[in-house]
Amino acid sequence: TNIGYQSTEIETIDGAEMSFLNATLFAKNFSNLTRNHGYEFVKNIVGVAYGTDIQRVRELLGEAMKTLQGKDTFGCDIVDPKRGVSVVLEDMDDSAVTVAVKQQVLVAERVGYIDRAKELIYNTLNENGINIPFPQCDIHLIKDED
Repeated sequence: TNIGYQSTEIETIDGAEMSFLNATLFAKNFSNLTRNHGYEFVKNIVGVAYGTDIQRVRELLGEAMKTLQGKDTFGCDIVDPKRGVSVVLEDMDDSAVTVAVKQQVLVAERVGYIDRAKELIYNTLNENGINIPFPQCDIHLIKDED
């Protein structure tokens, strides 16, 4: 919001004001994720049960996420149309197969978008009978026959 002789002030996405001494700010390397565009990478992760058809999950979530790809109040695409949304198998964890929904989202829309996307992902999986497992551990007791 302000660059002065000795300090720089920024407003965070949640409205907080932060001040940095210019000597401190420019003495370190930093990444400006939105310099060439107004989008920021967002990844929502969800686990599905082992045995779930991952291609079906990919199709369901890809189709559902299209409902969030509108425009903001200034007419800008909320999700970067060049990159779109990708749904990928992220990992095979202890209790679930982890799926990641990846997209580039307008910085100003990011916070609300993440909330809407998580709810949409959850509801889409539930409505289609896809199990979202909870972490669990089986314990087997072996009696020592001494």
